[in-house]
Amino acid sequence: MGKIFVSMIAFFVTFPILATYIVFWISKKVYRHQWKAIHLAVNWTTILYIFSTFIILKIIYNQYYLSYILVLLISILALIIIIQWKTKTEIIFMRAIKQLWRVCFLLFSASYFILILIGIVKKMFT
Repeated sequence: MGKIFVSMIAFFVTFPILATYIVFWISKKVYRHQWKAIHLAVNWTTILYIFSTFIILKIIYNQYYLSYILVLLISILALIIIIQWKTKTEIIFMRAIKQLWRVCFLLFSASYFILILIGIVKKMFT
């Protein structure tokens, strides 16, 4: 049972777009509301895109970039908090974390696809 669970997690980290689609499809069937299904899929699969990007960076460049990713996440959160402070003069941390999570989905899903293309091109020429 444990091997099956680990294999499923490894598969979805390797192909997070498939996990996003599955979560979207299931939540659309359950809630019958497309935007709620999209938000749920984004919230649940963001971590897969972060791990996938981390692993692909390790495979392509043979270095760990965890510290850079953490600094990037903290910097984005600080920027969101500063923008929130300047526009609304009240900082709501849960809103800032929610915005960070959505920005991370966009950033890491885009970087996932770009790194996949870089990996394919690099394999073709080596």
